[in-house]
Amino acid sequence: MKIAQRLLFLHALTITLFLAASPIPGLSADIRKVHVTFVDTGGRELCRFEAEPAVTPAEQGRGLMYRPYLPPRYGMLFIHDRDEVQHYWMKNVVISLDMIFIKGNYEVAHVHHDAEPHDETTITSRYPARYVLEVNAGEAKECKIRRGVKARFGR
Repeated sequence: MKIAQRLLFLHALTITLFLAASPIPGLSADIRKVHVTFVDTGGRELCRFEAEPAVTPAEQGRGLMYRPYLPPRYGMLFIHDRDEVQHYWMKNVVISLDMIFIKGNYEVAHVHHDAEPHDETTITSRYPARYVLEVNAGEAKECKIRRGVKARFGR
C-alpha cells in the first residue's frame, strides 16, 4: 500500500472511530441527519434545524457548494475533532449563509451573519469552536442565536 493510500485509510478509520465515540448524543457513522436545537439561558427552545453532518475531509471540502437552495431551518453541521479557531470561505457557494460557530461544550462562540456567495474572504470563528452550522442567511438573527446561546444535538 502506498503511503498516500495508507494515510487515507488511517484518516477514514480515525473518522469512523470518532463517529462511534462522538460526543454528540445519538450520532453514529450511519447518521444522515442531525437535529440542532438552540435554547436560551432559561432552557426555552429558540429554533430547531435539521442538518447534514459534514465529517470527512471530502464532505467538509464540498460543504454547500453549488447548491441553489436550502429549505428553511435546514443546514450543514461541520464536525471537527477539537475546539480551535475555524476558517471558512464561500467559494462556489451560491446562496448567502449564516455561520454559527459552536464550542465543544455546545455554547455558541460566534455567529457570522450574511456570508456572501462566491466570496473567497476568510471567515473565522473569532473564538475556538468545534462545530459549525451553516444555515440560510437571516435565520440566526430571526432565531435570536448569538454568543452564549446553547445548542443541543440529537436525531
